[in-house]
Formats: sequence, C-alpha cells, structure tokens
Amino acid sequence: MGPGVQGAQRPWRAGDATGPYRRSPGALGGCARACPQNGDRRWEGGLLGNLGGLHISEGRLDDARVHLEAELVVARELGDRTFEGSALCNLGFLHQLLGRLEEAGKQLEAALVVVREIGHVRTECVVLCNQGIIYDSLGRPAEARTRYEAALALARELSDRRSEGQVLGYLGLLHARQAQFGQARTCLDAGEALLRAVSDRLSLGILLCGRAEAEHLAGDLDAATSALAEADSLATATGAGPDSELGFALARVRDLCVRRLGRR
Repeated sequence: MGPGVQGAQRPWRAGDATGPYRRSPGALGGCARACPQNGDRRWEGGLLGNLGGLHISEGRLDDARVHLEAELVVARELGDRTFEGSALCNLGFLHQLLGRLEEAGKQLEAALVVVREIGHVRTECVVLCNQGIIYDSLGRPAEARTRYEAALALARELSDRRSEGQVLGYLGLLHARQAQFGQARTCLDAGEALLRAVSDRLSLGILLCGRAEAEHLAGDLDAATSALAEADSLATATGAGPDSELGFALARVRDLCVRRLGRR
C-alpha cells in the first residue's frame, strides 16, 4: 500500500505510517513539497497524512496537526469524501491525544457522517471506538458503552482481529471503572489474546495499561504491577516515547496508581 489516502483509513497510532517512506520524514516532506509543482493534489494529501501520522508516532503533535489540517484542506478541495473521512478521523484522534475532547468529538462526528454516507465500515468502526473513549473520558459511561459495543460488532463483522482486540481492551476498562470486574477481565483477557495473536505490541501495551488500572481498581496490586511492567517493556521495545499514545497511557496509569496509594 502506497502513501496515499488508503494509508490513513483509521486514526494514527504510534508506528502506523505506511508505505515506502515509513521511517523517513525527510523523504515524505520532500515529496509533499514537490507535489504542488507537479499538480498531483491527491498524492500530496496522502503524503501530508502519512507525514502527520509519522509525527504522531514520534510525539511531535504540533507538527502532526499542521500536516493533518493541510491533508483535510486538500481532501475538501478535491471533493473526495473517502479522503475527507480519513482526514477527519485522523484529526479527531490527534485532538484526543492533545486532550481537546470537544474538538475531537466534533471532528469524529463529522467523520462518522462521511464514512456512513460512503459505506466505509472499517473507518466507521474506528470512529465509534474513539467516540467511546471520549465519552468515557467525559464521565458518560452509558454512551461510551453504546459506541464500544457498536464498534465491536463491526470489527467482528469485518473479521478484524486487531480492531476487535483494541475495542475489547477499552470496553474492559470501562467495565472496571463501573466496578464490573468480572466483565472487565473477560473483555481484557479476550482482547489481550487477540492482540498477542496478531503481534500488535503497541496496542497490547495500551491494553495492558488498561488492565493495570482495572486490577488496581479491583484491589489486585500484584496483577496491576505486572501488567504495568510489561506495558513499560513494550514501550521500550517499540520505541514509544512519552508523547506517544502508549507513553500517554503509561503516564496516566502511573499517576493514577501513585495518587490512589497516597490516599491509603
């Protein structure tokens, strides 16, 4: 798959840059600058999206925003709804990482309209899951669960084991936050097994952060410590820095555990 719009069909996560320029921001930037001179706007937009994704994986979120907003401009200039849906999805994810939940919600709601209009089920699954994350963060668990369960149904319809594992991880954490620990562990166990099977170490690390929080809430500090230690090892092994999605998850869970221990 080349570095066009298809490489951005779901929000970027650490390590998601696709195509022959995966680890070369200089090459991507040079190609993106050359595209306007060649008149190839679609290729330019795809490169901007991939460059934005690469910056997210490196923790350079301000640079990522510049490139992803430029990607959206190109998509709308072209009138390409598939391209536009991908760009909105990517921007929504970026705003989530930046903690701008209201802006993220707006971008994702706009993305959902587009992807449903064009029948892009895979991206719809991603948008629904990210909306679930936002509602969970805003303390609206019923709405979060509705989005997660809808995303899970789509992932299973697509036989997408990776997405299924990711959604199960988020749903498991939601159950734990509602003190539904049996359901939480069922979801987390199933999600962990899927992500190990597909060798997605970054998503596994994020799920293990959720497991650490869930076990801490359940009072099993040994299990929480074990999950957090493995997540930390995965971050080191994959080069996920403190500003990556996995880095954010690790910092959040560490802070949560320290604060709760301090209240004992």
